[in-house]
Amino acid sequence: MSEAKVAETRAEVPTSSRAPFDLRDDLAARVAALGLRANVDQLRDEGYTAVRDVATPAFTARLRETCQRLAQETPGGARGYAAAMLLGRDPIIEEVVLNPKIQALVEVMCGRGAMLSQLVASIRPKGAAELRLHADQNWFPAPFPEHNQLFTMCWVMDEFTEAGGATKVIPRTHVHRRHPSRDEIAEQKGAIPITCPANSLVCWDGSVWHGNYPRTIDGERVVLHITFGRLALRPVEDYSHLDEAWLVGKPAALATMLGRDDFLGKSGPGGPDYFKIPKTFDWAKN
Repeated sequence: MSEAKVAETRAEVPTSSRAPFDLRDDLAARVAALGLRANVDQLRDEGYTAVRDVATPAFTARLRETCQRLAQETPGGARGYAAAMLLGRDPIIEEVVLNPKIQALVEVMCGRGAMLSQLVASIRPKGAAELRLHADQNWFPAPFPEHNQLFTMCWVMDEFTEAGGATKVIPRTHVHRRHPSRDEIAEQKGAIPITCPANSLVCWDGSVWHGNYPRTIDGERVVLHITFGRLALRPVEDYSHLDEAWLVGKPAALATMLGRDDFLGKSGPGGPDYFKIPKTFDWAKN
C-alpha cells in the first residue's frame, strides 16, 4: 500500500469512542423495530434482561431436540449433559447466531465486529447443583473496562423457575466493575431468579454477578449458552502453524506467549480444558 493510501486510510479512522449505550441512529432504529428498547434499558440499568418470543415455539422445540442429540455425541463423562463447538455441527445453530434480536443485542453490548466466543448446550437434570456467583469477565482484572467486553445469552428451552434451576442474578452489580468477593459469593445478598417461559433469551453483561439455582424438580433444563466478545481481544499475527513438535525442547515461556497454557481457544466437543481454567483466571487477575 502506498504512503498516500496509508495516510488516506488513517484519515478515515474515527478519533473518538461512543459511550456505552450511545447507539448509532441505525442501530437504535433496529433495536426499536425489534421491540428491544426496554431490554436494552434493563441491560444498561440492571445488567441483565429476558427477551421473550425470541423465535417461534416450533423453532425452539427443534433446537432443544438438536441440543439433546449433540449432547449424546459428547465423549466422556459430559455425554448427555453438555455439547460444545456447535457451529457447523447442525444448520440450526447458524440460524441461532444470525437471529436478528441476537445480532442487535450483541452489537449494543460488544460493538460492531463482535466475535463469537462460545456455544455450549447445557442439560441440567433434577439434582443438578448450584453454580456459584461470578462475573463472566473472569479472565479480566478488575476494575473492568467501562465498555462491556463479554456478552452472554441463554436460549431458554424449558421454563425458567427457581426450582427448575434458573439463572440467579444480583441486579445492578455490574456497576461495581469487579469480581464478587468470597464473602459476597457466600452471602448472595440481593440474588433473584430470572424467571421466564421457554422460547426466551436470558441475557447479561460480563460484569454482573450471577450463577444459577440447583434444580429440585423432575425433568431437564435444556439451555444453549451463547457468548460473544469484542473484536480487539485477538493477536495481530497468527502462529497456529507452529505445532507442538516445534515447541519441543524450547523454553516454556514460548508456549505461554502463544496461548498454549491457558484454556482460551481450546474447546472440544465437551467444552473447554477445565484443568487450565483456574490457572487462566489466576493469571488474568495478577
